[in-house]
Amino acid sequence: MSFDSKKEIVKFLGENGVFNLQGREKIIRTCRLVSCIPWGEGRTLEEVLVTKKVGTCTGKHLVLQACLDEIGIRYRPVVCTFRWGDQCIKYTPSLRAILKKGEWEHGHNFVQIEREDGIYLDVDITWNPKLKPYGFRTFPEDWNGKTPFVGVEKIVRRWDCADIASMKKELTEYLPPDVRERREHFLREFISWVDSINKSRKIT
Repeated sequence: MSFDSKKEIVKFLGENGVFNLQGREKIIRTCRLVSCIPWGEGRTLEEVLVTKKVGTCTGKHLVLQACLDEIGIRYRPVVCTFRWGDQCIKYTPSLRAILKKGEWEHGHNFVQIEREDGIYLDVDITWNPKLKPYGFRTFPEDWNGKTPFVGVEKIVRRWDCADIASMKKELTEYLPPDVRERREHFLREFISWVDSINKSRKIT
């Protein structure tokens, strides 16, 4: 059976009571729901919602965008870059050692959501709540739908209304081969580490 994205989004929203809410409460619930999906190597709607049930910043924001489409909320995609060393994340010694060899601008994405007054707010639901004790900037539990939130420290460069796929490809392709290899090494270990946190039974 082929994947029906609309059906899965409607199911996701319906099972979590989003259609019973009005106005800002609908946006708040939707953002919080997607933020709670564990971070991991899922990059498509199908992977995030059905097969892997985890998502990268790209995967989770694709789900959020599809949810916003379904509930009739306007948004704009944003691409930015940051450096891992600027984050307050409590990395493992192995990950810190990789970063000490030299950093790069890492591609990241989130969305801007339109408020009732027409102002667009930065909204980033990348990191799930279980990662907060490790220094990740997780989506605020008390977010009121009025204030901006970005899940990374110190944005280096930013492009509003950007094409996510092409921008991220461009950001990776410009890296020298040795830096690209270091980036891939870091991401493999980072994904494994975050996966171990999310699968632990520790209550955080």
